[in-house]
Amino acid sequence: MISFENWKQGFLVTVAGQRLLWHSAKRPAVFVHRAGEMRSAWRSAGTCLPTMASGRSALFRFSSGLVMREELRDLRSGASLVDYSHDYHTAIFSLYFSSLDKEIDSVRLRFHDMPKAHWNGFGPREQHLARGTIALPLGARSAGFAMDGRFILCSSSGERKLRFGEAEMRFDLDLPAEVHFGYARTPAEACRLWRYSFGSLDFSFENPDELHRGVHSGTSQTLIAAAARAHSVVIPQEAAGLLGSLSFSGAGPEDYQQLNIAVAQAVREGSIWKYANLMLCQPDIALPAQFRREIGNAFISLGDILPARLKNRYAKIRAGLEKYWEFCRMRWTEDGIPALLHPSLLYPQDVALESRDDLLMAGADMVFAPNLKEKGELASLVLPEGEWVHFWTSRIYPSGRVTVHAPAGAPALFYRAGSEYSWLFDSVRQVASRL
Repeated sequence: MISFENWKQGFLVTVAGQRLLWHSAKRPAVFVHRAGEMRSAWRSAGTCLPTMASGRSALFRFSSGLVMREELRDLRSGASLVDYSHDYHTAIFSLYFSSLDKEIDSVRLRFHDMPKAHWNGFGPREQHLARGTIALPLGARSAGFAMDGRFILCSSSGERKLRFGEAEMRFDLDLPAEVHFGYARTPAEACRLWRYSFGSLDFSFENPDELHRGVHSGTSQTLIAAAARAHSVVIPQEAAGLLGSLSFSGAGPEDYQQLNIAVAQAVREGSIWKYANLMLCQPDIALPAQFRREIGNAFISLGDILPARLKNRYAKIRAGLEKYWEFCRMRWTEDGIPALLHPSLLYPQDVALESRDDLLMAGADMVFAPNLKEKGELASLVLPEGEWVHFWTSRIYPSGRVTVHAPAGAPALFYRAGSEYSWLFDSVRQVASRL
């Protein structure tokens, strides 16, 4: 699973058959920065030899004073936490960095990556695909998930900058710092691994006011609050991309709830119905409490009151789907699969889905396109593999691109044919058609 090899006064680390970190005096992959110097003044961490090594850990001291500890946790032995009856390939490789020299304040790491690897997430961003340089919000816990079943989590006392290139990753981290690589077979299994290793163990709020006080057991601060300080206000037309990005970031319910509040506050009157449609399709746990039933009322303060008939329709549909929303919440809590997610998390092999930032899934059985950027009442989307039932007409569609009518109160919403909740979806459709 993991091997450490001495290499010309340096080392070569291979994890899960992948050459991950290769450092030597002539070919450095670990660099340090000293306080007071230009930010671009990176120098090699120097030569090193392991001072302690075993099958699962090693400690390295570099000639510069940098200290690196490596640790492997093979979680297949943790049957008390996770059911590994399916022989999941589950392990976490961790690197911990500190320095014996107080002048060294940052470390730069160059990791080898798999060719054509596709990373996603790292907080709420317009696009979920990770390209180029990403500066992570200070203090907020944000992960990235790859289509091959890996995840990355970086922790630092300060600045964190990640750069993704072709078969290479570069991380700049203020010391002390940690880097964790999770290994699973699929993104869905990686979510489960993340959930039991780093995620919050409690997705409930005893007091709804906790949402507004910024309390979340899984993060030191929410991704949304941190991102708001680093970027401009939320652009509502990007809401689907932002929500999809969160699903690849190890985010908790509060992050989704705060993002939905930020989106609603930025909506202009003329397009309020489209954002009401977006809220209609989200599981309860992803929405702030005031949106969960009376969605129309949540937009009153924005200066546009939706028609009473439409507000009643929203409320009846959401109330009718309560059993499914509860299923979504339980799966998030037990398996780590977000209640609101980007389809690629469940369909990593579908290349038609991976770059789309206008699609979302509510649990595993509902897919929808919010139609936030397009004009008019038509919505175009790409359905994942299998057969899907149009929520409003009961017409069955195969996978691939479809275009449907999506007026106020009837967004482009589909449910999986053969879902155990098909009876519920159809009964709600029949009620909605009479409203």
